[in-house]
Amino acid sequence: MEKYSFKDYDVDGLTFLMSNRKEVVKSYQKLISTLGEHLDEKTRILITLALQVTTQQPEAVKIVIPKALKAGASSDEIIDSVVLTTPIVGLTGIIKLLPKVLDELKKHQDMLKEV
Repeated sequence: MEKYSFKDYDVDGLTFLMSNRKEVVKSYQKLISTLGEHLDEKTRILITLALQVTTQQPEAVKIVIPKALKAGASSDEIIDSVVLTTPIVGLTGIIKLLPKVLDELKKHQDMLKEV
């Protein structure tokens, strides 16, 4: 019998995994950290952002944007990374996620390093 109860389902997925399947999260993070080793950190994260946009998951975009800013990406570079996915997700996909991206940029404006 499992050691969690239905009340555990009230938390978000990441919190649940960290509490009940921590090894899965650690293995995933280890894998991700080894990908793109020949790219500088900013480029790697901007590519990750573009890939996350193609999944149309706003939660993923919220996680990646602060990482991109911390790596030195400007708001223009972040927006360009999103816009580059237009051939894949279409204009509708961009229109759907761009407000989330702009909200995250506004939320983390203290991290922006505009030139």
